[in-house]
Amino acid sequence: MKVLHINTHAHGGAFNGAYRLHCALLKNGVKSKMLVLDDSAVPSTSLKEVYTYNEPFRKPNVLNRISTRMGWPVTAQQKRWNTIKCLKGQYEIISFPFSDYDITQSKEFQEADIINFHWFANFLDYQSFFKKCKKPIVITLRDLFSIQGIFHYNNDLVVNQKKFGEVEDAMRLFKSKAISKRRSTITIVGISQWITEQSLVSNIHKHFEHKTISNCIDTNQYQLYDKKALKKEFNISENHTVFSFVSDGVLNNRKGVDILVDAIKKMENNENITFLTVGRGQVPQLPFNIVHRHLGSLNQYELNKVYSVSDAFIFPTKEEALGNVMLEAMACGTPVIGTLVGGLLDVIKPGLNGLFSKDVSAEGIKTAIKEFIEIKNTFDSQKIRSYIQENFSEDLIAKNYTKLYNKILKK
Repeated sequence: MKVLHINTHAHGGAFNGAYRLHCALLKNGVKSKMLVLDDSAVPSTSLKEVYTYNEPFRKPNVLNRISTRMGWPVTAQQKRWNTIKCLKGQYEIISFPFSDYDITQSKEFQEADIINFHWFANFLDYQSFFKKCKKPIVITLRDLFSIQGIFHYNNDLVVNQKKFGEVEDAMRLFKSKAISKRRSTITIVGISQWITEQSLVSNIHKHFEHKTISNCIDTNQYQLYDKKALKKEFNISENHTVFSFVSDGVLNNRKGVDILVDAIKKMENNENITFLTVGRGQVPQLPFNIVHRHLGSLNQYELNKVYSVSDAFIFPTKEEALGNVMLEAMACGTPVIGTLVGGLLDVIKPGLNGLFSKDVSAEGIKTAIKEFIEIKNTFDSQKIRSYIQENFSEDLIAKNYTKLYNKILKK
């Protein structure tokens, strides 16, 4: 069995989830490869069995060449940018279901028995691909782009519905028509129960078979450290309760750093608290009496230490399919304070490995932080780590996917 995973970029949370699955399958003897369009952040040559798409754009016809010279949009990329210029709003990202790339022409595609899509916006051309591809397909949902028109997140859709509604509806219809004839050969996998349920009620995916399989994590790469020794290394007072917040980009509104900052400002007694933040960008300034260190971007080894020195990891996200950082923190034995959204509901077990904020608000996070301080000694780091090893291990998730692939190929 030869599996090809397709992801637009070789970086970001979706890629990390897809790449971890790919590596887990390789360890379990599955012939797995990955195909990416963009490897500018992390060269694919530094990764195991990851290949960069290098086929040329589809050749333009005579009419298209004339249109290009006249300055009229012809390629999918030109059309996307023209549309985006007209659609000004507040959103994290918008994408379109068409591109100038023909994935079916790549050597990796032609050699594969089964195709597993992950985050494929602006890489997959819906109309031509689903018309040409006769191979079985798995679509792993890592955000909501597959079941919406141009938006990747519900909150962005809600905020921009009035302005973008017409384009959103048109792209949903376009996707639905392009994919509808492949009903018997497409299987949808949600990385959390929440995103699976979102897909089941969507007009685009509701007719397909669905399954929920979570992300995996190599717990050998995330270890338990002695907290007392780490506090000394970080020069943190031994009697301080340490909280951490990690995001690829700390100013990504969806990740909730604004909620966390407001929660910290609302706290009355913060003399014995240290906050650590990690990620690109600068965190808004906190009151002078707050002990806060922004550590910027860190490598995995350094990040492991941040998770481990923390008494709790704070995850105030507003919308999340799952969240790799949550699994990473727990693999280091650190409990998570999270919001009652998305995939967090699948993972956080109050009393065992964390607790929930009562709502997605600064007041809710502040209350949860205060509650945690009172009960922090009741959490067992080894039990938290064991929970991750038992439910999100590479071996378990690889076997679940392998079982699914075999079932699909036997149809």
